[in-house]
Amino acid sequence: MNKSVFLLVWFCGLSTANAACDDPAAPDVNWTGCTKQNLDLSNANLRGAILRRVNFTNVNLSGARLQTADLSFSQLDQVDFSRARLDSARINNAKIKQSKFTDTVLEEARLSRSQISDTDFSRGRLNKANFYEARIENGVFRQSECKLADFSRSSLKRSDFTAARCEAAVFNEADLESADFSSAMMKSVKFEEANLLDARFTESNLSEASIRDAIIDGAQFDKADLSSTTWVRYQRCRRGSVGVCN
Repeated sequence: MNKSVFLLVWFCGLSTANAACDDPAAPDVNWTGCTKQNLDLSNANLRGAILRRVNFTNVNLSGARLQTADLSFSQLDQVDFSRARLDSARINNAKIKQSKFTDTVLEEARLSRSQISDTDFSRGRLNKANFYEARIENGVFRQSECKLADFSRSSLKRSDFTAARCEAAVFNEADLESADFSSAMMKSVKFEEANLLDARFTESNLSEASIRDAIIDGAQFDKADLSSTTWVRYQRCRRGSVGVCN
């Protein structure tokens, strides 16, 4: 066996060993395809870990450090991520059900095309997070920060954004039927071509936002700040408009 072939075989063997499921929780650990159900990993340091296609059902990851970790395609049902750090983490195409992201940092995290239901993101920091084409059912985002977040083409039916702060976020072509944005800060947010059927914006700040070509049948804008908002048919609301686009 020549030297180059030997090195290739050695490297492949090393890569397989690095994916061992019995390796302890540590930064950069590789648990690809492993089953890690019903574990207490609270406050664990998994920064930069490769956690793709892992079954984390009913795992406690509260307070864990998961910055830049890759959890794509993983099963994340009934997981407690409260107070965890997931800055710049990749959680694309994951399945998430009845999990907790309360007080969690998800800034610049990517959750595109994930299937999420009955999950709580209350008071989370989601600034610049990417939820492109995510399917979110009954999501709770109360008092969360989602400035510059991207929810384009996502499904957010019946999601709760009450008192959230989402300045300059993008919800273009999103399905927001019956979503609740009451008392939310939505300045400069884009809802272009979105489905806002029966959505609630009571007392929200929609100044300088755009709902161009959106469906707004049954939507409620009572006491909402509509100063300089771009309305459905490209009309620009006057400064001082409240509840009605004048």
